Amino acid sequence: MNPKHEPTRDSDSSSVKSWMVEFTVEDGRKNQRHLTLIKADDVNDVHNELLKELRLTYQDSEKVDVTVHRIEPVSTYTDALLFEGIYSP
Repeated sequence: MNPKHEPTRDSDSSSVKSWMVEFTVEDGRKNQRHLTLIKADDVNDVHNELLKELRLTYQDSEKVDVTVHRIEPVSTYTDALLFEGIYSP
């Protein structure tokens, strides 16, 4: 029987979390799919940090179209027993 695990919840909702953002950028020449990790308090801060990252990465582009596919907080829960015996060095 597998033990049932619940993800841990932060008691302080204002603490900084890690957010996974998956998005596609079209800059006229090509489409690029991106996956990035952003540290932020909430989704509004994630949007601001993503804009900063896009401005830095595509500063030479005149116009870019961005499609965000997924924004979600990263869970720090891992069950090491699920990988026991599967991988070996």
